[in-house]
Order: sequence, then C-alpha cells, then structure tokens
Amino acid sequence: GVVEFLLAIDVNEDDVPSILRSFPATLLLDIEGDMVPVISFLRGIGVRNVGRFVTRLPPVLGYSVEDDLMPKWNFLKEVCQFDYFEVVRFPAYFSYPLERVIKTRYEYLRDCKQIPIQLARVDDVLRFGDRDFATEIALDNDDGVAFAKFVQERWGDKHPSIRSKKKQKKRKTK
Repeated sequence: GVVEFLLAIDVNEDDVPSILRSFPATLLLDIEGDMVPVISFLRGIGVRNVGRFVTRLPPVLGYSVEDDLMPKWNFLKEVCQFDYFEVVRFPAYFSYPLERVIKTRYEYLRDCKQIPIQLARVDDVLRFGDRDFATEIALDNDDGVAFAKFVQERWGDKHPSIRSKKKQKKRKTK
C-alpha cells in the first residue's frame, strides 16, 4: 500500500505519520497512476533523495506531471536557467501557481526592475507575500505599490491579492 511505497522511496519511517497527518489524501492516491509518475519525474530531473523531497512537500505525490510539474520545471530550467538544485533546496516551488505567482514575480524582476532573474533564488522570490516580495526582493521602497500595480495590469481582477483587497474595502464601507 501507500505506506510501503513511501518507505520504498526512502521516506524515513518516523516521518510517515506526519506526512499522512499533514496530507491525508496521500492514502487516496493511486500508486501506479499518481505517485510512480511523480517519483520518476523527480528522479529524471536529478532529485536523488526523493524520500526527503516528498517528506518536505507531501502533496507533490498528487500533482500532475504533465499539468503541474513539467511546466514549472521547464520555466525554471529554460527561463531562469536553474537546475534541480533549486527545487531540492526549495521543494515548495512546485506548490506555487506558475502563471499567477512564479511567472508574475520573475517577470516583474526582469522587466520592471532589470534584475537578471538568474540572480533571484527561487526560495527568495516565492517565500514572501506580495508586499514583502516587493520590498525585500525587488527592493521597492513604496510598500509594494508598484508591484501591486504590475499585478493589476497583468491580471486585472483575477489575482487573489487584488480581489481580497477589494473585498476588504467593500467590507469597510458597510
């Protein structure tokens, strides 16, 4: 079953209960249809210790190689010119939305800030919220206003941080 599969890919036995607690849907995944393709993909891009990778990002086992992992990997490899080391260091990269977060932030750094994106480490670019990304990584000194405007122009009302701000304003006016 699933527990045996986790142990077979070198997930530490002590980590199995916390993986199942944090991501109980693991028990519902199909080993051959869901998990094996993900493990093959991770090994194929150079991840040697897939057990540790899965321990750090259990939901990865349920991601679609074709729809989630491959497009994000191709962006990282081709546009940012990074290799597997970046995702090994920061497995959560695969949990971020490609268009809405990953591409938006890297394009802001490249196009608006003229920062070579190869210099922007994945964990630095992604781990912060929008305002902290703008002030800490893009080094904006406007409390995130320019980045918010960039996001608004790129996404309109489709971006969640924009929607939530509009909802907050509506709530305040009631």
